[in-house]
Amino acid sequence: MAHDLRQRHRPIRAARRPSPIRMTVVVLLAAGAAILLFAAGLVAGQYRPGDPPAGTPATTSPATVARPRAGKAVRDGRFEFTVTRTDCSRSTVGAEHLQRTAEGRFCVVSLTVRNIGDEDKYFVGRAQSAYDTAGTEYSSDELAGLYANRGIEAFVQQLAPGAKVTGKLVFDVPKGARLAALELHDSPLSGGVRVPITPD
Repeated sequence: MAHDLRQRHRPIRAARRPSPIRMTVVVLLAAGAAILLFAAGLVAGQYRPGDPPAGTPATTSPATVARPRAGKAVRDGRFEFTVTRTDCSRSTVGAEHLQRTAEGRFCVVSLTVRNIGDEDKYFVGRAQSAYDTAGTEYSSDELAGLYANRGIEAFVQQLAPGAKVTGKLVFDVPKGARLAALELHDSPLSGGVRVPITPD
């Protein structure tokens, strides 16, 4: 008897490629999940159980005017702010050989910041802003603020729970503008609280 002992090999089939539509759906779902996780992380980092609500003690929506009396403390997130003075009479800040000149004029805001949370936290100067009577927004000039604080650490440090620091924020505003309010934040993503001010 003759038997064919040669091993028969089945032809190898090429792997089926997934359809372009299916691949697009998979990619979109993965991207959506990543975005949701990122957003959830931001929210969890900014608003945790037990944190004071943004804008306390005001009961209005975020970044609305709290109308506190002069020197009255207001809160946003894990920080409590007390504005003590606003001086808009300067054209320069700093020492003789290390100073900054305003394009318009400097408004120097003196305030105290206290950490009312349960962990160390940085005060972020660039997250703070001011508004004039026409509603124009001005960002804090951090370099001018460094000169105005005369090298004192002031806001360039972490605040431990319960700790507070006093320092100055500086805003460069046009000579014809008049500041009407500050908007203070415990972080760049917080709701913020507005504080009416009356410059000297």
